[in-house]
Amino acid sequence: MALAVFSCQKKVEYPVEPKIAYEGFTYLMNPDSTFSGQCVISFSYTDGDGDLGLDDSDTLPPFGFNDTYYYNMVIDYLKSENGVFVKTPLLSPHVPTGPADTLVLFDTVTFNARFKRLRDSEEPKAISGTMDYKLTVQNPFSPNDTVKFEIRILDRALHESNVIQTEAIYTLGNKSYTNLK
Repeated sequence: MALAVFSCQKKVEYPVEPKIAYEGFTYLMNPDSTFSGQCVISFSYTDGDGDLGLDDSDTLPPFGFNDTYYYNMVIDYLKSENGVFVKTPLLSPHVPTGPADTLVLFDTVTFNARFKRLRDSEEPKAISGTMDYKLTVQNPFSPNDTVKFEIRILDRALHESNVIQTEAIYTLGNKSYTNLK
C-alpha cells in the first residue's frame, strides 16, 4: 500500500506596483538621554513581482546618479507653517574653502535613498516585509519645528508605490516628540 501526501500552499498575489503602509516612528537617543537628531521610520511593503531594490552596479539610465530614478525611496520633508504642512527643501550652506571662495551657496539636502535588492532572483515572485529607514529629523537651521515626512518607493520597472506620511514630529531643541496634544 502506498501513501501519498500532497500539500498545496496558496500562492500569494499582490499588484506589481509596490504598496507601502506606515508602521511607526522611533527617535534615537544619545547615551545621556538627549535626542540624537535621528529617527527610524518603519513601513511595511508588498510587491507582486518582487523587483524592489537596486544593486550598487545599477548606475546606468534610468538609475544613473543624475537620473530621475537614481533613488528608489523618495522622501519629502514637510514643515508646519501656520498649521499647514508644506513640502520644504532643506538647504545646507556651502562652506568657503579659501580666501578666494567668498560666495556663499546653498545645496539642497535630500532624504532620498537607494535600498538594496530584496531578492537575488529575476524570476517574478510576490514579496512582503517591513523596512526601517534611519534619517536625521533635526534641522540645524530651525531646531524647534513640527515636521512630517512623506515616503514612496519605486521598483526596478519604475512602478511607483502609494505615498505614506508620518504623524507630526515635534523637534524642540535637542528633543523630538510625536503625538503631543
